[in-house]
Amino acid sequence: MKTVTRLTIFLIIAFICFTSSAYAQSVSDSVIIKTDTLQKDSLILIADSSLDNNILPKKSQFEAGMTYQSNDVYLGRKDSVVLPYYIPVLTYYHKSGLYVTASLNYLKNKTDSRIDLVTLEGGYIFSTGKYDGQIIASKYFYNSHSTAVTSDIKASFAYQNSYDFGFIKATFTGTLNIGNKLDFAGLFGLEHSFYFLDDKLDLTPTFEVSGSTQNYYNEYYKNRLYTIKRKGQPVQTGIASITGTVLNSSAFKILAYEPTLPINYKIGKCTINFSPTYSIPVSPANVAIQSVRDDGTVINRTRSEKIENTFWWTLGVSFLF
Repeated sequence: MKTVTRLTIFLIIAFICFTSSAYAQSVSDSVIIKTDTLQKDSLILIADSSLDNNILPKKSQFEAGMTYQSNDVYLGRKDSVVLPYYIPVLTYYHKSGLYVTASLNYLKNKTDSRIDLVTLEGGYIFSTGKYDGQIIASKYFYNSHSTAVTSDIKASFAYQNSYDFGFIKATFTGTLNIGNKLDFAGLFGLEHSFYFLDDKLDLTPTFEVSGSTQNYYNEYYKNRLYTIKRKGQPVQTGIASITGTVLNSSAFKILAYEPTLPINYKIGKCTINFSPTYSIPVSPANVAIQSVRDDGTVINRTRSEKIENTFWWTLGVSFLF
């Protein structure tokens, strides 16, 4: 039933796009980098309304979109519970390259239904020949009940740039994340776009390597009651709480390799996006775990976190007006 509901929503929006295409302007009215409003990593690394996700318009315009994200994954890390999001987005692009955008992440799974995150973002996009750049400033408002691994991050500043060599495009994003402590994140990617159907359809095979310090992840472990139940094992009794601390969280490490295949189909001013991603996490964190029993006894131990590959995807529709 849930799958049918999701498909129904997107089919309705797609129908609007088809019927409105007769009124669309020519593609020559704007210089398109790529209209892809889909989130990549859960905080858009951290503001990955990236170069490849935006437009350099010849005139000022709005863009409205809706995205479904199958799970919340950031640098290969995720919560023990699947966090699927419905994400409405509204963006205003000024012809100068300045833009502002607002979005919210509405969580809907088996146990929870709430607004998990509100994001406000502003930035500047520019393009000079084969070199593109984007400056991004973002502010995040997480629900106090959020279990997203990035829920400690309150704001971020990022600079994203890319150079098109023709046969391949190289991208690099450097991000400063602001939480209880600062984090530095970096993403390097290689991609190449293929165009079909008079450039209405494009596919961009992409491979990305990302790394970061993990102070945000340390806060995730510290602030959450860590009560993961393992299949086939009895539930622990007599334990009041379990918390964890990530050791050496200020050290920069390569954390994930991610092949992805963004697909965009344009219908006039409307773009339908689908982006499947396979996240391969590396460098598991060493976590100091503290268990407190009901009688007040404290037990300390250290273990290496268990990480696993994750397939996740986003599906969205956006419309320029």
